[in-house]
Amino acid sequence: MKFKMLLFDLGGVIIDILPEKSIKEFSKLSKHSQEMFKDIDYREKNKESDLSDIFFDFEKGIISKNDFRSKIKKLGKLDIDDFLFDQIWNLTIFKLDKKILDRVLSLKSKYSIMILSNTNEIHKEYFDKMCVKIYQKTFDQLFNRVFYSFELNARKPNKNIYELVLDKTGINPNEIIFFDDMNLNLIQPKKLGINTYHVNNKNDLGGFLDGFGLN
Repeated sequence: MKFKMLLFDLGGVIIDILPEKSIKEFSKLSKHSQEMFKDIDYREKNKESDLSDIFFDFEKGIISKNDFRSKIKKLGKLDIDDFLFDQIWNLTIFKLDKKILDRVLSLKSKYSIMILSNTNEIHKEYFDKMCVKIYQKTFDQLFNRVFYSFELNARKPNKNIYELVLDKTGINPNEIIFFDDMNLNLIQPKKLGINTYHVNNKNDLGGFLDGFGLN
């Protein structure tokens, strides 16, 4: 099958994440238990909570970063300034997987490479700085296009975010392959005719990407 676009999630694919670090540090400074902050880890199948509602609103760009900080501080009884809040919030972004990203970038001459990520303004500012330190460019500058949930006012796994990508790129679904670390985020793309790859092992992903370079 001939693909035109390789579409990548960030967290768990190109960026290694450790939400438990943010959970631990917020818990230390809060009057609540660590259980209070567990929904910072979006990978866990937790029931909806006040924290996850605020988190998802922030990822959809419904609330500003100042409103987000204020709401989380109030909910978690955190008496900290915005600088420390952001430091702790960004502990979730552990490191950029340069080995994987190098492989992805090597395919840019053959395919359109794009990003589709649930993320927020604070994290974007942080991981772009990480990217600039290594590549002297932001993700926006390295990839053909980037699609961030907070800019689209939509987030995975909802169908509309994938439809927005299709509308904005004009590429046929069957000419796209989408890489994500969560099976939940692959359900709607499949229904729309987009090819998918579940990233549950980075070594396997690297080998799979090498195959694209041979095509």
